[in-house]
Amino acid sequence: MRLLAVDTSGKTASVALVEDGRLLSLTAPAGDEQHSVALFRSLEKALSQAGRSLTDIDLYAVANGPGAFTGLRVGLTVVKGLAEMHAKPVVPVSVLEAVAESARADGLLVPLVDAYRGQIFGGLYEKNGDEVERRGSERVLGLEEFLETLMAAGAQPERSTLVSPQMERWAERLAHSSFARAARESVSPQLAAAVARRALKKFARGEALDALGLEANYVRRSDAELLWKAK
Repeated sequence: MRLLAVDTSGKTASVALVEDGRLLSLTAPAGDEQHSVALFRSLEKALSQAGRSLTDIDLYAVANGPGAFTGLRVGLTVVKGLAEMHAKPVVPVSVLEAVAESARADGLLVPLVDAYRGQIFGGLYEKNGDEVERRGSERVLGLEEFLETLMAAGAQPERSTLVSPQMERWAERLAHSSFARAARESVSPQLAAAVARRALKKFARGEALDALGLEANYVRRSDAELLWKAK
């Protein structure tokens, strides 16, 4: 089984190629090029490093959100096109699920991703070895408000681990939050390998889609929709 995984949900895009559960290559743009320009170069590099071509791919995976709208659309469009062109299945993976998958810690995990506008995308997951299960809805809120909702739902800070690719950004605010006693873990912003690992497990459970069924998980509406609704 050869799987090609793509993540364009944030500023750091990445591509991973996995064969029979083994990571063959992981690539990410070195500069600040737009995903629409850099993604194809990363795809070519990942395939070249592994000595494979697109015709060798059996399964595609993509981070379908939440994240930056433009970036998500780039990754979803490319993966949808490749999966349709080669008649291969595709597995969508939540960005927050991939962040939880990246953690070394087990138990209750609180993945956090910058949503900009002073907000975060957050969720609650439980990890037990290789298994990661969602324990609550994924939300977009202010950091402190989101943590308060977790407390109200019964999550205990001393038994939880906050996980994020941007952990240092919120260190001071977390120190004065209701989750000040929670453990913290920083993970790589290059999430494609974690997306691949989750996708393989989902595929084994029959959770793959055809290209036409692939959709984004925005969590919140796009700016265009918000402006349109305001008129």
